[in-house]
Amino acid sequence: MDLRSAVDSRDAAGLRRGITQVAAEIPKARAVILDLRGPAGSSYDGVLSALNGLLASHLIRAPAQRYLLHSGYRPQVFPSSGGYFSAFVNLPEEVFEPSSQSSPKRVVFVVRSGAVLPPVALALQAAGDGVIVAEGPVGDEGVVRTLEVDLGEGLKATVRITEIVPFDRWPGVHADVEVSPAAAAGVPDAALQEALTVASGTTPPRRPDAPVFRPLPEAVWRPDRRYTQMLDPTFEYRLLAVFRFWNVIHYFYPYRDLLRGWDSVLPDLIARMESARSGRDYALALAEMAARVQDGHTDLWGHPELSRLYGEAFVPIALRWIEGRYAVTAVSADPAVQASGAQVGDEVLAVDGQLLGDRLTFFSRYVSASNPAALREKIAPVLLGGPRGSIAILTVRGGDGRDREVKVPRGAMWNPEGSGDVVRLLPGNFGYMDLTRLTVDEVEAAFEKLRGSRGIVFDVRGYPRFTAWAIAAHLNVRGVRVGALFSRPLVSGTTDDEDEPALSFRQPLPVSKSPTYTGKTVMLIDERTVSQGEHTGLLLEAANGTRFVGAPTAGTNGDVTDFTLPGGIIVRFTGHDVRHADGRPLQRIGLLPDVEATPTLAGLRAGRDEVLERALRDLEEPTRPTPGEHHER
Repeated sequence: MDLRSAVDSRDAAGLRRGITQVAAEIPKARAVILDLRGPAGSSYDGVLSALNGLLASHLIRAPAQRYLLHSGYRPQVFPSSGGYFSAFVNLPEEVFEPSSQSSPKRVVFVVRSGAVLPPVALALQAAGDGVIVAEGPVGDEGVVRTLEVDLGEGLKATVRITEIVPFDRWPGVHADVEVSPAAAAGVPDAALQEALTVASGTTPPRRPDAPVFRPLPEAVWRPDRRYTQMLDPTFEYRLLAVFRFWNVIHYFYPYRDLLRGWDSVLPDLIARMESARSGRDYALALAEMAARVQDGHTDLWGHPELSRLYGEAFVPIALRWIEGRYAVTAVSADPAVQASGAQVGDEVLAVDGQLLGDRLTFFSRYVSASNPAALREKIAPVLLGGPRGSIAILTVRGGDGRDREVKVPRGAMWNPEGSGDVVRLLPGNFGYMDLTRLTVDEVEAAFEKLRGSRGIVFDVRGYPRFTAWAIAAHLNVRGVRVGALFSRPLVSGTTDDEDEPALSFRQPLPVSKSPTYTGKTVMLIDERTVSQGEHTGLLLEAANGTRFVGAPTAGTNGDVTDFTLPGGIIVRFTGHDVRHADGRPLQRIGLLPDVEATPTLAGLRAGRDEVLERALRDLEEPTRPTPGEHHER
């Protein structure tokens, strides 16, 4: 069968007649030769589809192929709750069954070097019924799947994206008979002559140099090298850092649709690395790159210059952005800090002689956050940072309007905890749970304590302790099954980058065997409510329509993952796209309050919790709007 012109035939009817005629002759033949020496890249699968059953005298199978799939980005250093993984995916083997007219025979395929071999040829060769005669060497480049990459400037690269999975007695793609140009000189169609010889023989030829069967190695995951000693990398390794950073975010950041100008980041950072003159220049350029992700989970550390940038030690004083300025909201009980004279309600004007506004502008270039309020919150502890063992000199303005100077020793990072009982009953028979301190083991007793209350306030103005699922189970009066929607990128060479394939799933809402709480519920939120705090809101919202009181949250959710860069730098970023159960987005938007309430400087100085007060008034209202009804659906 001369199929060299069949792949380009425009006479479809004539081709079908020819194949039908040959098909009638194949069962009578003791051997079949198929000449597949058509134009480079020609595929014969369609032409041979009607003949495969006649060529096979028994059940035969073509080798499978496998490719690498990344389900999200597997973290390089720290464990993640995201379940991200990388794995080989085996494509199923193609099986060919004999037709009722087929009979045992030898099938010889005549091909050119680099030919696209049809699966039936490999299946017959593996079964010992087929022979491949080639003009020049034959490998698997015409069998595996490839991807063409445009390199620019008229250059393109062909990249292998799958590999053949050999099996016992078949070592992989190879030619049984190879006709070299030198050996064929002076012999008319030497390859066809070899094919006739092989077809007439009784045993298939065995090349002495034929490849030996070797199973593919099992998948082994290895983390990227961190090059921890390269604190001031050479230009080549600086480029490695930029390329790795850009590619990980480009392919694995689940909110890629929110990235603005990420394509321009690559040439910008290449230029920055060209002009970098020190390890500090290198580290700060990467910090700027992280800030341009605009993701509250994205940060980096591990390089001494980053520690110097963000501060090696911190002031044990909490700041919040209140009424357009940074104010002290809590002061450590440490005697040295108390002796400094810093007071709750003080407005901080300057640190170490530098205006706080200037420091805010400076650090905004190097801190990543999802929205402006979250950025101010994330920068707050960094504003007061400085060298280890140093004294922070703060210029503050008190409630009397007078400016004064306070000196506070810097030390370890400090986070204030709430005061009072974690679970308590407030006036009006309303319950209160501080979810920044409540543990999972305490949830059952907390609901038992507040069983007869008219409503419950859940305070999530900070980071909770994995209690969302247990609490939502107690509130699921709606009997809903879905608490949130998740998706993460699926990355492999088999799909177009623009298709953005993803693994999507619905996170189930748990059900408790304990009695369901049927009272009103509200949740206190603000820019300190981030990640798991925001996820708590998603689950409570789905369970019983818990209303949100306060200010929009940080707008950052999705299990964190990480990667590494030269210089020992570790970069974290969000790995999952997480949305409300009804599909509304959360990232960069945050949870939106049903009732807006923010503290004032006067209230702070008076020791009042104005947001909690507003939440209790909301619970007192006999009729309340449906939670979230003002949100855009």
